[in-house]
Amino acid sequence: MNPVYLLSLLLFFCCWSKMDGQEVVLIRHAKVNMDAKGWIRARKAAEYREKYDVSPIHSFSATAVKKQLPVIISDTVYTSALARTQETAYLLWGDSVIYVALPLLNEYQLHVIRWPLWLPYKGWTSISRALWLMGLKKEGVESYSEAKERTLKVVDFIEHKSEGNPQVVLVTHGFLNRNIAKELEKRGWLRTLNKGKVNLGATVFKK
Repeated sequence: MNPVYLLSLLLFFCCWSKMDGQEVVLIRHAKVNMDAKGWIRARKAAEYREKYDVSPIHSFSATAVKKQLPVIISDTVYTSALARTQETAYLLWGDSVIYVALPLLNEYQLHVIRWPLWLPYKGWTSISRALWLMGLKKEGVESYSEAKERTLKVVDFIEHKSEGNPQVVLVTHGFLNRNIAKELEKRGWLRTLNKGKVNLGATVFKK
């Protein structure tokens, strides 16, 4: 047997054996490289919101970031269909894993409210998100109740993939990850790392 192949197998089974049960790793994407400074009107905020989904990410040192993440032994990484998660994942692991992009893992949709005010971009998104959580609904945009249903589907997907696999890895979004984490805890998963609120941070669960 090829000695390099044999060594790879030994390393894989060594890492596998160190994992107690199943593990879920939720990683938040890298910071998006978009300049949205100053006080703006609602129309401009809406333009920024659309631009955010197609803007590139800030570059980062994959070596430094991976030192802060759990050891990844899975050969598959799931991302959302949005560019910022896919770019983040590829910068981290290159061609060493298989990538599967799923719209199911996209961040919750956000409609910027149209009030006659001047606010910073984050002010517009914060107020719009708060009203969305309170039930504000715009036709054609995912409602809060619809988003909660999608979260349940995401967790169903994670648990299905964890059957027979020691590790499930997702690179997705901050708000979505937060709600995935809450649902995983409800289902008996134990949170062992809680750094997924920051860009390139990870939240880890075991069962």
